[in-house]
Amino acid sequence: MHPELDAVINRYGTDCLKWDYMEKWLGVPKGEALPSWVSDWDFKAPDFILKPLQERLDHGIFGYSERSDEYFSSLIDWWLERHQVHLQKEWFHTTPGSLPAIAMLVESWSQPGDQVLALTPVYHAFFRTITNTQRTLATSSLINDNGYYTIDFDDLESKLRSGVKVMIFCNPHNPVGRVWTEAEITRVCELCHQYGVYLISDEIWADIDFSEHRFFSCLRVREEHQQKMAVCIAGTKTFGLPSLRLTNTMIPNEQESTGLKNKLQAYGIDVYSAFSLAANQAAYREGAEWVDQTVAYLHENSRILEKFIKTELPHIQYRPQESTYLAWLDCQTLKLSDEDLEKRVHAAGVIPSMGYCFGEDGRGFIRLNLGCPKSILEEKLNRLKTALSV
Repeated sequence: MHPELDAVINRYGTDCLKWDYMEKWLGVPKGEALPSWVSDWDFKAPDFILKPLQERLDHGIFGYSERSDEYFSSLIDWWLERHQVHLQKEWFHTTPGSLPAIAMLVESWSQPGDQVLALTPVYHAFFRTITNTQRTLATSSLINDNGYYTIDFDDLESKLRSGVKVMIFCNPHNPVGRVWTEAEITRVCELCHQYGVYLISDEIWADIDFSEHRFFSCLRVREEHQQKMAVCIAGTKTFGLPSLRLTNTMIPNEQESTGLKNKLQAYGIDVYSAFSLAANQAAYREGAEWVDQTVAYLHENSRILEKFIKTELPHIQYRPQESTYLAWLDCQTLKLSDEDLEKRVHAAGVIPSMGYCFGEDGRGFIRLNLGCPKSILEEKLNRLKTALSV
């Protein structure tokens, strides 16, 4: 285990969204609470990432940059080794984050007013992407069986049949933490193919899975089911690089791929940050052992939370997530409104994401970030006990 994962690093004064901007966005005075709302972690980047960044900085010229063959091959090799996916260089569309690509695809694959579907509760930014592109949000609620979520395929098929144009799929799923099985993935892709629905699969959490739960990419389904598909992959969660803003969207269909390429050129998103390219290339080439140990650390954090909930807060339901470092806690037995639940946790000095942000199915829940040193996690849990005790 890397001992630096236990290091507590002060992030104040770095324009950190999670730490420095709690007061602006949540009304929580800075310095008086432990933020657990934004899904980035509090671990320092490893030397194999810092070194190429320093070398690039020392070079001192920051002109336009392009993706090298080594950049492509580093990702291709990683995905083949870890996920048994044969990426093709022609599939790559590189953007500053997943949401720009998702928004452009929604615009390309539907018309204003068309329905775009997501499985809820789900990552809240999908909602604004859909509504801000003047599309209509359609939802299919996941089935919650004592904290274990599954897809309601009867409802999903009904919605897809009703005229949905695009489905945005979170795989693995944020916030409920499911690693969808091969059977589930295959069925989703079959249904989208059957009803002519474009599928956008956000797979940026692919490298963080626990125990026997093995990530399965939509890029492993039958080739004919990939013809109206885009898959977003990134090192942002794997290596803790969200502010370097780099996602690669894979589109196997040549015609659809050309469509997004033209869209990116129209918006001028066809040059790339030298720092982002250097960091990601090094991470994918040298990061395998470090990622394995970091995922093990995150898994242990989920076990600590599980034990704490069972012994100290047994009325709160927590089923350990299969992926992500985001815990989904069911607080409905407290019979509090979302506003009162939020006041309680804020007053105790721990700031999670409130479940209602992820859709109506998230009411009465909170999402707690476990991507932190164990000492910080323990303090979060002590504060959580104060907030959620009956």
